[in-house]
Amino acid sequence: MGQVLEVSMFTLLLAALPTRRIALAPGPEFARMDGSDLDDLRQQIDGIDDTLHDLLMRRAALVEQIGAAKPGGTLALRPGREARVLRRLLTRHSGRFPPAAMVRLWREIMGAFTFLQCPIRIAVCRPADQPGYWDLARDHFGVQIPFTAHETPIQVLAAVRAEPNVVGIVPGPAQDEPQPWWPFLMGGDPTTPKIVQKLPFVAMPNSRGRELTAFVLARLEAEASGEDRALIAVEAREEISRSRLGAAIRKAGLPDATALFDVEQAGTYWDLIEVPEFVGDADTRLRALELALGIDGARVVALGSYAVPPLVR
Repeated sequence: MGQVLEVSMFTLLLAALPTRRIALAPGPEFARMDGSDLDDLRQQIDGIDDTLHDLLMRRAALVEQIGAAKPGGTLALRPGREARVLRRLLTRHSGRFPPAAMVRLWREIMGAFTFLQCPIRIAVCRPADQPGYWDLARDHFGVQIPFTAHETPIQVLAAVRAEPNVVGIVPGPAQDEPQPWWPFLMGGDPTTPKIVQKLPFVAMPNSRGRELTAFVLARLEAEASGEDRALIAVEAREEISRSRLGAAIRKAGLPDATALFDVEQAGTYWDLIEVPEFVGDADTRLRALELALGIDGARVVALGSYAVPPLVR
């Protein structure tokens, strides 16, 4: 039953679309069609529209069954699966219909059906001077899910910790930012969220947020998508040089870091490492990194992982 309920809308669409076609030649040949040919094409388009609508309604019914079968309070978010679906569609996509527009359609579908399963809400860090983060979040989660704006990432983090169905959007880390949010993900209690996605997955050409980068925080475990990057934080009571940290990373068996950020507050030092691989909480290399650092009391925590965005032209 579970396999039936997980069937994708695209699979249903391929099975349901009408098979009658008119052979179309490129370029000037279109101009030689008579009125009856054009009417027939328009009727086929109307039929496709009806089929798409029928499939959306059918998919909604299946999603409601899935939601009813899940435990109450479960956050209906599958970032890894969503990334796999979109990568597959982008791989098979052809023709002149823009790939970004196709992704936007599927993102709207995914967002709407996620909202059908549970009362998800989005808390967006949208400073007054950076409204593009709202657009970035809306492009990804769609128009159905309620949004609330917050001035700082710490406010977003508090909103996510307060309610399990709230998902947070925070700016990507930057060196020397005044109050970095990522050290707060090392808490370890059940309300501490994980990094589960990076935005944009596909940049929308006309979005105000197309030049921005953000991370999605949620109270669920990150999910591997097949091509991922992990974010790992190190906490210590002494400063760790980049060379020492790099050597410890290699000794622990982790791939070389692709990004490094550090911050110091009141005698505590934090380093943020991004590595080109999925790393879960139970990964033994986290403990190996603690030992390789050779610093008493050092802590290493996996903050989450995200699916690598595809290249879309």
